[in-house]
Amino acid sequence: MHFTRAGVCCGAPLVALSQGIVNDLETQLDSDAVQERLDTAVNYISADMTEYARQLKLEWSARHVRLDVRKLTVFADTDEGPQPLLRIGSGKNWLGYHLVAHLALHRFLTLHQRSVPRMLMLDQITGPFYPSDLAKESGSSSHIRSDKDRTTVHGMFELMHEWVADLAPNFQLIISDHANLPDQWYQDCVRYNWRNGEALIPQEWIDEHQLPE
Repeated sequence: MHFTRAGVCCGAPLVALSQGIVNDLETQLDSDAVQERLDTAVNYISADMTEYARQLKLEWSARHVRLDVRKLTVFADTDEGPQPLLRIGSGKNWLGYHLVAHLALHRFLTLHQRSVPRMLMLDQITGPFYPSDLAKESGSSSHIRSDKDRTTVHGMFELMHEWVADLAPNFQLIISDHANLPDQWYQDCVRYNWRNGEALIPQEWIDEHQLPE
């Protein structure tokens, strides 16, 4: 009998606590609140995308660049109206806009401590700028045909270098690429130079595990 009464007395605070938890969860699930949080996040990411795109001097970056989460693509707002990624110039522009979108997204996720791995690997991002096998083998920017393209490649790596430094030590960016720039800050970041017979998979490993004919 006493146990039952005690249970009744303790029940009221427990109900109030439970109702408070339910109210908090309902607030988090409120569609308007969710949309406001999403809009804020997209605006934050789009502001960084615009800054990066202007730093790289990408086409259509003069006004505003934004991420459209419904269509999962990039838009550039212009005086003629919004321009989707498919209409924004050449493959070099597409490459640039993909890069700035990745950097802006990961910066937001890292600074806001979201549960996403703090690592990004990019492979051969300068491929469009190194058209010949000789250029790819050397990686020297002198083998890039135009001054504009050389400036773009340098700017891409400079942007990524500054971006990583801004997030250090909370993010790791790994790049596998043809480029081999002479700048000291670039050379300080090089861990492996897979040229002149050296490769990700050493030849001796291949020889050791080669199947008999």
